Amino acid sequence: MKNYRNILLVEGKDDLHVVCNLCKCRNVKENFFVQDYDSIENAVKMFDLSINEQSTKYDYVGLVVDADTNIQGRWESIKEKVSKSNKYKDIPNELPPKGLVLKPSENYSPKIGVWIMPNNNTEGMLEDFVAKLAVDNDVLMEEAEQVLNSLEKRNIQRYKTVHRAKAKIHSFLAWQDEPGKPMGQAITAKILDPNSDKANDFINWLEELYQ
Repeated sequence: MKNYRNILLVEGKDDLHVVCNLCKCRNVKENFFVQDYDSIENAVKMFDLSINEQSTKYDYVGLVVDADTNIQGRWESIKEKVSKSNKYKDIPNELPPKGLVLKPSENYSPKIGVWIMPNNNTEGMLEDFVAKLAVDNDVLMEEAEQVLNSLEKRNIQRYKTVHRAKAKIHSFLAWQDEPGKPMGQAITAKILDPNSDKANDFINWLEELYQ
């Protein structure tokens, strides 16, 4: 059963459904609750509040947000909030490539974790992570890449550069037997492979945080 004293904060509903469906397919123990906050700013603010309250209602607090175009800046902002709480020691200067997990100095503070999509060390977002769950050399994923390259070469694309990964994964999903499945459903339908090695580090991070 989900434990509402253990929470994973995510920035949007896509993140929530991807995490929940991936965990279901990988048989991750459901001992934490996933809550979306509609934006990175809201999720980080709630993370800050959760670890800085004098008497927190959480035992474990995880945060999953996108790197977008500045992973170092994203990490610096989160690291500053963790540091200012004065509840955690040995905070690394660089975000660990397999995600951050920290135990508190005092028993009454929550154990915390941070994962910055897609992989803690490159720019990007949830959609970059999800695209990696496609079968290697999938012809439709390769076709989606070629289509985007063609649009960009002719300068007729209408998506922002930062949203390129969204355009790619949703093009790929639009060409399936049941076109346009949301990313979370595409995982349970095995259009995307939940058992891909590309998801292992994320699953291991979740299990380490909420064990």
